Amino acid sequence: MKTNNTNKTMITDNSNNTNLAVNSDNIADITNLFKDEQPDTIQPKQQRIGKQQRKSNFAEFKATYLTPAKLVKRHPVNIEEEVWEQLERIARILGYRGTNVGSYINAVLAEHLNFYADDIEAWRKL
Repeated sequence: MKTNNTNKTMITDNSNNTNLAVNSDNIADITNLFKDEQPDTIQPKQQRIGKQQRKSNFAEFKATYLTPAKLVKRHPVNIEEEVWEQLERIARILGYRGTNVGSYINAVLAEHLNFYADDIEAWRKL
């Protein structure tokens, strides 16, 4: 099968750019390339938290989560070793004497369930 090829050549218009090299030293004005784009949302400056505020936050955290609790009806829960180590370190170093991982987990989950109680009830009815 023979095609009828006419002698067509592609002609490029390089009237604006006489330098054909891709990586040339001819730098275009790039200041207006993205003028229509809006910059990302500007993050507000983070305020410094003073020592007193950090102590207050820690005291509130400790009272909420790291208070020793006697768990009457306990149940075993399986968690990853790395998570257990982190929880144990927090309870041991930051908690009151007698605070253990069980009482820390119990406090965190109790708050979680209280916080999402309405949502959980709504989802249950779906």
